[in-house]
Amino acid sequence: MKINFVMLLVALALASLVAFSFYTGNKQEHYVWLITMTVGFMACITLSGVIAAHFDDQEKTDNIRFISVVFFIFILISNLTFSFVTLTLAPYVIVNGLLFLIYILIAYGVVRVLK
Repeated sequence: MKINFVMLLVALALASLVAFSFYTGNKQEHYVWLITMTVGFMACITLSGVIAAHFDDQEKTDNIRFISVVFFIFILISNLTFSFVTLTLAPYVIVNGLLFLIYILIAYGVVRVLK
């Protein structure tokens, strides 16, 4: 696996902009920083898989990009829901934790299976 560091910086900048947009549009004053940091972290990880990661096998690269895009969309939808609906902390942590762990497990599985 190769990482393009320029594209990694672009992914970090895009994730920062997404996180800032969640910060400015958040309706819950209690968890604004938690949602901002979580969206920023998870967007950075998934966007890195979309634009910065490259494998020797093109099939691996395409699969990782597809999985990363799908989970980026899931993360945006779930965090938009949590931003506009008043919920407690436990469901937020559980849903986002499960999304992140499922993303990591599927990405790891794709990299390990396709040799």
